[in-house]
Amino acid sequence: MKAAFRHLVRSRRRSVLAAMAVLVPVWLLVLMLGMIGGIEQGLFSSLTEYDTGHLQVRSAGDELAGGALPLIRDSAPLLRAVEAAEGIGWHTVRLDLPAMAASEDRSLGVLVQGVRPDEAARISPLPAAVREGRYLEPGDEGVVVGEALLRALNLSVGDRLTLLGAHPRGGTGVARAPIVGAFRAPDPALERSLVQVDLQLAQRLARAPGAVTAVVAYARGVDGPWDDWKISAAAASVQEGLPEGFEALTWREIAPESGLMLRVLRPVVVGFMVAFFALGGLVVLNTLYLSVLERTRELGIIRAVGAPRRWVMGHVMWEAGLLGLLGAGVGAGLGVALVLGVQAAGGLPIPGAFQEGLGAFGIEPILAMRITPTEVAVSAWAMVTVALLAAWYPARRAANLDPVETMRYDE
Repeated sequence: MKAAFRHLVRSRRRSVLAAMAVLVPVWLLVLMLGMIGGIEQGLFSSLTEYDTGHLQVRSAGDELAGGALPLIRDSAPLLRAVEAAEGIGWHTVRLDLPAMAASEDRSLGVLVQGVRPDEAARISPLPAAVREGRYLEPGDEGVVVGEALLRALNLSVGDRLTLLGAHPRGGTGVARAPIVGAFRAPDPALERSLVQVDLQLAQRLARAPGAVTAVVAYARGVDGPWDDWKISAAAASVQEGLPEGFEALTWREIAPESGLMLRVLRPVVVGFMVAFFALGGLVVLNTLYLSVLERTRELGIIRAVGAPRRWVMGHVMWEAGLLGLLGAGVGAGLGVALVLGVQAAGGLPIPGAFQEGLGAFGIEPILAMRITPTEVAVSAWAMVTVALLAAWYPARRAANLDPVETMRYDE
């Protein structure tokens, strides 16, 4: 190792080039994984907090006509099963109802979400997302809508919104409710289609007193989709206590499209990074191969005085290992420093050209980053491995040099 280190110091320029070939791919991979972690967490939080929860207990069976969910007339047994299950940190009931929202001259299809405001406020981002007016209060006769819906219907906070709700197994109800608040959501479609009301008002629209469509629950200790195992375990525990005819569905089962996107996002990015690793490996290969050619006479003399092939090969491999460790360590360190800096700043604003694309997936237009020590270690170790693999051929060539031939080698 000492001889390898001395040679690297002696050939500083070439050593720096090879180390940079290792540093840059590791740095880029750490940054990309940090960005992917932030996107995953943002998408997961937006979906589970605004819509699905970590899991829901529903009546088993398909959706009804118009996308309506089956009504649950008596939710008490379901609540008991959720409360007795392991891993559940919070739960509430909700009634989701397709409806028509109308002003004097315009109308749009919306989803009315009937909630218990005091319970929903503990977990929902809507109270903090209200930009004008206020959030719902228990027993409220008003509604909270998205700013995009207000613009589409040409209404303002304080105006009255006409809601026409109909459920295939309930009835048709009409309400003319004051708009008490307007929220801004990361997903423009959500901001245009979601109307949140007190649970009793939603039950009147469905003509189904006391009914709900789901028990929404959140598992303890979940920070993102990487904690899916906790959600699955909690859902299985809930399922064991449910009466026949009901099922506990995880967020992935409720929104399979979003789950699929999260599954393919990271492999696609890592696939692109393989190309950078390959390029880095080629630079290391070229650097070490040229180094062996330049030192043919020197290595031949070493072989002639009795150095075994194993020593020569190990010498070249040590050079690659030291270059790999240096480049990967510095690259990982720089990447982690940038990720932590972005985290400390609370994220960075996304340029306007990309905001619409992120909003289509319900992601806040903020560049957030998250990376784990395991991801950093794997990124660095993968590049060190690539460097060692790239060094194998030059090392083998150096070990197979003929001492007699190399003594006549003319540089």
